[in-house]
Parts: sequence; C-alpha cells; structure tokens
Amino acid sequence: MDNMKSIINKHNKKVTNADNDTNTDNQVQCNCRNKDQCPLDNKCLTSSVIYNAQVTTNNATKNYIRLTEGTFKQRFSQHKATFKHRKYTNSTELSKYIWKLRDNNQDFNIKWTIISRARLYNNISKRCDLCLTEKLMIITAKPDRILNKRSELISKCRHENKFYLRNN
Repeated sequence: MDNMKSIINKHNKKVTNADNDTNTDNQVQCNCRNKDQCPLDNKCLTSSVIYNAQVTTNNATKNYIRLTEGTFKQRFSQHKATFKHRKYTNSTELSKYIWKLRDNNQDFNIKWTIISRARLYNNISKRCDLCLTEKLMIITAKPDRILNKRSELISKCRHENKFYLRNN
C-alpha cells in the first residue's frame, strides 16, 4: 500500500511540477549585461513558460498573456522589435495596444512576469501542457483587463507540427 502511495505521489508531483529539465539550479538563468535591467528578475533564460505583460497607464491596467517554447529572452526581443518598428504594429495584440498608446501620447509601463511553466507537446500522450495552461490562464483572466482575443482559445497547438513526418 505504501509503495503504491509513493508511486502515485511521485506521478502527481511530476505532473504538477512544471519544471522542465532545461532549467536546473546549476544552469545560468540570466545573461543580461546589466542584471538590474533584466525584464524577469534575473530569470530571463527560463523556457517553456506562460508569461504576462502587464501594461499600466494612468487610467487603466491591461494584461497580455502568451506562451513561449524557447527562452523568455528570445520572445522578449521579438516584442521589443514590435514596439520599435511601426511595420510590426499588427504582429500581436500587445504591439497594437502599445502603438495605440504611443499614438495618443500616453505614458505606459510594462511589467513582465512568468505566470506558469509547463511541459511541451508530448507525442506519446498527444497533449501540450504549455498550450493548455495558456488557454486556462486566458479563460480565468478578467475579460475587461485582458488584451488577448478569445479566438486564441480555439487555436490548434502549433508545437505538435514538428512531429509530423513532412516537417523532418
């Protein structure tokens, strides 16, 4: 009986613990030149995360929830490019909102946080915890404070595509 209990506990811990083996304590979690300016409190090299960009203005706070399979720092660099170059205005809902604020000469502040970590698509279980967790976070967010479109909830997991034979 104790053996079965330990097996179940081990399984439950494995399923609920979203830590992938990619970021252990002995690996570097930040490579920012100026550690004080790291967007994620010196954890910018964390991968397989669901992150939140909280945009605060004088009269409103909006959240943008998204996932990244790679490191957060890679995704953050892409976001910075969409904020810098107008040709990328329509890349994301976040960039649309930022450009709208800029066009109206409104000051804003963006605070980046990791909401959750999750496992990528598993070809055996045919399940992507990363996409499912992102959808859960979007569903549970307050609708009047979120920038994400609800159509994201019905989108197909794009992480399974790399397992198709035509992509190899």
